[in-house]
Amino acid sequence: MSASEVTPDGAEIAFGLLGLLVSLTVFGGVAALIVYLVVRARRAAERKRALAIALAKHHGFSIDPNDKDPPPQRFDMFGVGHSKKVTNQIWRAGASDSVFDYTYTTGGGRNQRTHRRTCALVALSFDAPHTKIATENFFTTIGRRLGVRDIDTESVRFNEIYRVNGDDERFAVALLDSHAIDWLLRSIPDGPGAVTFELWGPWLLCVTSRLNTEAQFGFHDWARNVPTEFPSVLSSLYPVDHRDGSAPR
Repeated sequence: MSASEVTPDGAEIAFGLLGLLVSLTVFGGVAALIVYLVVRARRAAERKRALAIALAKHHGFSIDPNDKDPPPQRFDMFGVGHSKKVTNQIWRAGASDSVFDYTYTTGGGRNQRTHRRTCALVALSFDAPHTKIATENFFTTIGRRLGVRDIDTESVRFNEIYRVNGDDERFAVALLDSHAIDWLLRSIPDGPGAVTFELWGPWLLCVTSRLNTEAQFGFHDWARNVPTEFPSVLSSLYPVDHRDGSAPR
């Protein structure tokens, strides 16, 4: 048999080695690409973290850029879904009010969906029964089907935009006087309904779509002034039990 001749078994071995070489090359390329993307994402996250810290310092805020669990307050927002994460929490020194990015996931498999919000947690001077002021959404629809009745106000336009429900209708009516209604209709960033509100105990949670870091500082200062638009009489009608003053951080 001449040197140029290759037996069938030899051909199979040659093709097998060639296939193995191609597979190793492809696998090596894919592995290198994965490593590159992971390193790139990590560096981008580090740059974003450094930028957030620098911006917070520039605007006079403290910041915790680390991932952590939601605050302990009993808001419905924090009870929905899984993989819940708070990050980039900012606050002014000596104050309990804060703003943070909040991420959570609902569903699974092909139906899995990740939700990204920016939240402001603000202290109240009164002890609020659980009350939600939001636009029509999945949760308000389900609540209505379960018998949760909307609380109407004196404003037809307000009732068309917002859905109000809570544990104490008298409180909701007292909360939403003519001044508060007018303010909610004209003073919400990006228009009425762009921010939802949930009150429970001595805390107010304001929730909006995810904001960039620069916009969060303005949202913080806007949100901390929201309680001043509610009736001052609520402080005497629903006094806060200061023994229950758990901090949001």
